[in-house]
Amino acid sequence: MGRSLFLQHHKELLRDATVIAEEMTSDFFKLTPNCWRRARYDILTLEGLEQEEISSHALALVAKYHGCHRDRVLKSAVFDFYRICLQDHNILKALDSCPDLSLLPLLLYILTHELVHVVRFSRFQALFEAPEEQKREEEKRVHLLTQKILTPLNSREVPRVIRYYEDNWQGGWQYAHL
Repeated sequence: MGRSLFLQHHKELLRDATVIAEEMTSDFFKLTPNCWRRARYDILTLEGLEQEEISSHALALVAKYHGCHRDRVLKSAVFDFYRICLQDHNILKALDSCPDLSLLPLLLYILTHELVHVVRFSRFQALFEAPEEQKREEEKRVHLLTQKILTPLNSREVPRVIRYYEDNWQGGWQYAHL
């Protein structure tokens, strides 16, 4: 049986959620455009993921890659690149199983949460390659930071997503280092 993919209307909501999540995260961490250039990342949905980036349970995961500018051979030219891997099938399954959830606030929470990881990794406030216990603690910190970031929105739906996350968290600390 194939995995469910986002349809066009899902992708339109994803674009909206991405704009809001990036802006809220930028404001919270007081990030300049230069900071975002250091925190290189991309966001992909299931159809663009490699097999090793697909999870059977997570709503999203962060994969880490090493990049290098073309025509550069010096080790100093290597940079970290993060990929936020959205798991369409698991997100859609969560929506089906919990009628209180709506896609836009769920995507907003997921993207903000993963962007917090990217910011913390790129600022060396958290280690991508941390031991499991540290990853669990980092996941708790990121959840609390995500709540703080989204609180100014005064949305009635965001608290539902936070409750869903707290009730259904299955150890999202397994980062994919690829």
